[in-house]
Amino acid sequence: MEISQKLEHRLIISPRLQQSLKLLTLNNLEIEQAIEEELETNPLLEWEPGRPSEDKAEERSADRLDNINWQEALSFTPRERYASEAAEEVDPYATAQVPPVTLSEHLLRQLEVADTTDRDFEIAASIISALDRDGYLRVGTAALASELGEEESEVERVLTEIVQLMDPPGVAARDLSECLLIQWGEGEDGTPALAGVIIEKHLDLLANRSDEKLLKAINATPEEVSAAIDYIKDLEPRPGRAFGSENNPALVPDIRVDLVRDAVEITFLDERIGRLYISPRYRELLAGGEGLDREAERFLRYRLKAAASFIRAIHQRRKTLEKVVGAVFERQRAFLALGEPGLKPLTMEDVANQLGFHVSTVSRATASKVVDTPMGIFPLKYFFTGSVASSEGEVSVERVKALLEDIIADEDKGAPLSDESLASELQKRGVKVARRTVAKYRKLLKIPGKYERKIV
Repeated sequence: MEISQKLEHRLIISPRLQQSLKLLTLNNLEIEQAIEEELETNPLLEWEPGRPSEDKAEERSADRLDNINWQEALSFTPRERYASEAAEEVDPYATAQVPPVTLSEHLLRQLEVADTTDRDFEIAASIISALDRDGYLRVGTAALASELGEEESEVERVLTEIVQLMDPPGVAARDLSECLLIQWGEGEDGTPALAGVIIEKHLDLLANRSDEKLLKAINATPEEVSAAIDYIKDLEPRPGRAFGSENNPALVPDIRVDLVRDAVEITFLDERIGRLYISPRYRELLAGGEGLDREAERFLRYRLKAAASFIRAIHQRRKTLEKVVGAVFERQRAFLALGEPGLKPLTMEDVANQLGFHVSTVSRATASKVVDTPMGIFPLKYFFTGSVASSEGEVSVERVKALLEDIIADEDKGAPLSDESLASELQKRGVKVARRTVAKYRKLLKIPGKYERKIV
């Protein structure tokens, strides 16, 4: 037997940081609900509606927090697990029949009862918090590994062996093909083997309805191919839709952004969130220590720590979101004046590098957030767009989509343009894109193909 020692640096994510990461992903409506839940479980946390001016609110909040002996109050540190600060654990599957409010909550409840190590638990929780509303992982495993101080191979293992095996099937996939393959792999006996081949190698042909090309590419009978296609059509391309905005399609703004004398002005529309503070009565009770037995004091100090951590996380969420929104609209300033033609190419990596954040932090900050602008109400992620080469330099993908919509709107309805012709029309306007790219953008815009658009 050989005994060896290995020195390695690893970032252990504390429950406090986990809480901050979770709250960062929530929009204003979800924050309101999180506050209500925290108020129900923590008697030391108090709330008052509305807000005074920003300066007064910050000053009063700081005054309350600064008057607490934090070293003494936070000396008791019980083992906590992410999303489990309540003293009593409730069986998540023994109560309501309806699904949880959010996808992340649904997944975290499964994680709570899973047989995992603390290390795998923290990695899995971080992956869950990075999922978008459709249930996809849009953040690279390398970025998550860097944030966690883990090897990328470990993040990949937890992703595939723990998170991707959770309900709903197909969750935490990185693209449509992986999402469908996960569901196919979990199928019962009799699942068409051919379906896996089509999903893995010929999904583009299926999407383009190229049945003849699909038959040529696969050594199978038309009946077998047809059965496989019918099976694939029954799979869920958006595993998170049951938990996302499909139940509440209206966009409720979290932030207002204006251009005032050529300066970007950000206003948080969070009056309903109100103001949180620690109960003066319980604070005085702890400070005096009279009439408290050991268990009562222990409970109150634990709840004091939890209340302070929650307040800090709410403030940190606001500061982080303000920095991210500010960076986004410094780049997209022209949009506030011109609308879609003013959109510039922008990625989450650009914002992360500018602010010194991890890409996953930017992804969490923009998740489910909605912005009210002079040009209308948009999801914050709308302003992250790739670039396409043009005669005028790089233009945003959203700008190309707008041009594509204009071209199709003006086409002869009796003889609609093919994707190849649409690519040629875009090139005449200085934008060079391939036919396949045009088809992709057209589908994203939910515009039918040439024959479906024809009006006789």
